[in-house]
Amino acid sequence: MQGKLKSLFKTICEDKLNSYPSAEEAKRAKLRNKQISKTLKQHQKEELKKLKILLLGTAESGKSTITKQMKIIHGNGFDMSERLEKVSDIRKNIQQSIVVLLTAMKELEIPFAQKENENRREFILNQAGNPESYKSNEFLEHTEQLWADSGVQECYSRSHEFQLIDCAKYFLDKISEIKNPEYIPSDQDILRCRSLTNSIQHTEFCVPEGGHQIKFDVYDVGGQQGERKKWIQVFDGVNAILFAVDCSSFDQTLREDPTKNRLLEALENFEQVWNNRFLKNVSVLLFLNKIDVLAEKIAKGRDISELSQQYPDTFPDFKSFTPSKLEVLKFLESYPKYSNANSMHPDTVKTAVYIQHLFMKIVKGDLQLKERITKRDSEWHSGHSCETFYTCAVDTNNVQKVLNGCRSLIIQNHLRKFGLL
Repeated sequence: MQGKLKSLFKTICEDKLNSYPSAEEAKRAKLRNKQISKTLKQHQKEELKKLKILLLGTAESGKSTITKQMKIIHGNGFDMSERLEKVSDIRKNIQQSIVVLLTAMKELEIPFAQKENENRREFILNQAGNPESYKSNEFLEHTEQLWADSGVQECYSRSHEFQLIDCAKYFLDKISEIKNPEYIPSDQDILRCRSLTNSIQHTEFCVPEGGHQIKFDVYDVGGQQGERKKWIQVFDGVNAILFAVDCSSFDQTLREDPTKNRLLEALENFEQVWNNRFLKNVSVLLFLNKIDVLAEKIAKGRDISELSQQYPDTFPDFKSFTPSKLEVLKFLESYPKYSNANSMHPDTVKTAVYIQHLFMKIVKGDLQLKERITKRDSEWHSGHSCETFYTCAVDTNNVQKVLNGCRSLIIQNHLRKFGLL
C-alpha cells in the first residue's frame, strides 16, 4: 500500500514540474489524481479496520501467555512443529527450577529426607553449566527423584523467599510424561512454558464484528527494566493498552533488583504509562493476572498486609479493608473457577480487590508514587479511561471471556475516535 502511494505521488509531482504541455497530458494527470484519492480512501478504510494493541507490564506478569491465548482463541493455535520446538524450552524450565530449588536448600539449610539424594544434587548442580544437559533423560530421572523428596517440597513451600518461575511445580509434576520420547506438549504446556521476551513480539489476527473482519495487531514487549526503553518504539498509532499485573507478586522482589518489591514496581510502571504524554488519548485495559497463583499463596498463609508495614504511604491497612458486595460479584463473574465466595479462602478476593483499588487510585490521581515536573489534572486524562479485569492467563475460558469484553470496548473507542459513535 505505501509503495503504491509513493509511486502515485512521485508521478503527480513530475506532472507539476512538466506543467502539462498538452491537453492529453492534463487528462492523464487528472486521472492519476483520481487514482490517488481512491487509494487514500481505501487506505483510510483499511486503517479503520485495523486495531493496534500494546501489551505492557513488568517481567513475568503473564503478557506472553496472554499473547499465546490470543493465538489459540483467534488464530490457528499451534501446529506440530511449534509444539515440538517447545520441548526444549520445557526441559530448560525443569532444569532451571530444580537448580534454583537445590541451591535454595543449601542457603536455607533444609536437609534431604533421603540421604542418597545428596549425590543426585551434586550431579544436577555439576551439570548445570552444561548447555546440553537438559536434553538427557538421566537428568530428568534424577530430577524426578529429587522432586519427590520431602526436603525439596519444604523448600518449594518457601519459594517466595527466592526467585522461582511460576511453572516450576507444573512441569516438575509432569516429568514422567515429559521424559517419554513420544511426548508432545499440549496447549496448557505451551501456555505454562516460560521463555524470556527480549524483543518486540508481533501477533496478528482477525475477529468478526458487525459483519466485518476486524484486524488486530498486538505488540508484546519485554517487561524487564532493561527492555522498557523499547516500549516507545511502538507507541505510535496505538488504539489500546493491555497492561498485565501479577497479583501474586506482592511477596516477591525483582530478578534484576532483589531490593525492589514486584507489586510496587508494577504500580510505578503503571503510573508512568498512565501519565505518559504520548498515551494520554489511549485507554488502558488493566489485567489483574495470576489469580490462580494468588489463591494458592493465600491458602498457604501468605499475607499482603506486610507491605502496609514496609510502605505505609502506598499500601493502606489491609486488615481494615473490606470489598463491597458489587466488587466481590465482579470478581466471581470474571473468574468462573470460583462459583461462589465459599469455594476459596476469603482473603483471595479481598486481596485481588485491594490491589485493584491501588491501581485505580493512580488513575483517579489519589496516589502519586513518582514526583512529576508537570502536574496532571483530571482534564488531562479526559481522553482515555481505565477498565479492570481479573484474569488467569493459563485459563483459556477465562481469557476468552475477558478478551470478548475487551474487544467490544476497544472497537467502540476506535469508532468514537473517528466520530462514528
